[in-house]
Amino acid sequence: MALRACSCTIRRAQCPGRAPPLIFALTCKETTMDRRTLQHATLVTLAFGGVTIGHASLAAAVEPSETDPRKIAKAAEDRPDGDKGISRVSLTLVDASGRKRVRKTVQRSLDFPDGTKTLIFFESPADVRNTGLLSVDYDAGEKDDDQWLYLPSLHKATRISSADKSGSFMGTDLTYADMTSRDTDVYDYKMLEQSVKVDGEDCWLIESRPKTDKERKETGYLKTHVWISKNKLMPLQMKAWVIEGKKIKLIKFSSIAKIDGIWVAKKLAVQTRRNNKVESSTLMEISDIKFNQGSVTDELFSQRRLEQGL
Repeated sequence: MALRACSCTIRRAQCPGRAPPLIFALTCKETTMDRRTLQHATLVTLAFGGVTIGHASLAAAVEPSETDPRKIAKAAEDRPDGDKGISRVSLTLVDASGRKRVRKTVQRSLDFPDGTKTLIFFESPADVRNTGLLSVDYDAGEKDDDQWLYLPSLHKATRISSADKSGSFMGTDLTYADMTSRDTDVYDYKMLEQSVKVDGEDCWLIESRPKTDKERKETGYLKTHVWISKNKLMPLQMKAWVIEGKKIKLIKFSSIAKIDGIWVAKKLAVQTRRNNKVESSTLMEISDIKFNQGSVTDELFSQRRLEQGL
C-alpha cells in the first residue's frame, strides 16, 4: 500500500511506474505539469502498489469508461499533487482497549529530478518531540527508496532496511513502506468493479497484487483493493490484506477539498482488524497545507538536518 498519503500532502502521485503512498498520495491538480511534480507527498503511498494515489487532467489521462486497471493505476499516480509543500498532521492512535494517544507532526516535501523527498518531525508529545523521518523516494523502480529515522535518545539517524519497512511507523497503523511509493511494474492489477459508488462518487474498484516475494516482504501486504474516484482520480478508500497475523487494514479518505487547485484529503482513517475485531486505529488529520513555499529547499532534506530536529 503506499500511503504516503498522506501525500501530507498526502500525495505521492508522481512519476512513471510509481504508486502513490498512503498518507500523502492523496492529491491531484487539474493542470498539465512535468512528471517530476507528480510525486506523492508521503504517508499515503497506499494506493496502488501497496497500500503509497480537474476534469481536464482526468480527460488527458483516462476516461470514466476506461477498463484497463493498469492504465488507471498509472494515470492516478501521474496526477499532479503540488510541490514544495508544508503541512501539519495530527495522529490519534487508539489501541484495542480504547486508550488514545495523540501525536502532532510537521511535514515538508520537495520534488527533485529523480523523485520526491519528504521530511517529517514530531512536535508533541514531549517524549517523541524531535523524532524525525527522512524519505527519499526515487522514480526509478529498480532503485530502492531511502529512509532514515532519527530518535533523539540515540543522537543519530538510523537507516531503515528493506526488512524493517513493513514494521509499524511510530506505533501507528501505518508502516514505513506506506510512506513511500511503489513500482507499479512489480504488481498485477485486476478490475473488480467498473462502477461502484463511494459516498456518492462513481469509482473503479481495482485489486493489486505484488509479483515478487521481495515486494510482499517489504510492504507486508498480500493484496490491496482500491476504490478510485473517476472524477478526482484519487483513492477514496482501500482494503489491504496484511500477511503477518492475517490481518485486514481498512483506509478511508475524507474531508476532501481543493487547495490551490489541488485535491487534498484532509482526513485519513485507518483500522487494523483481525477476525472482524478492531485491534487498533489511526486517525490522521491534516491542516495548514501550503504549496510552493520558498522555505522548502533541498538543504532541508539531509541526514544532518534530520539530526538537528525541529
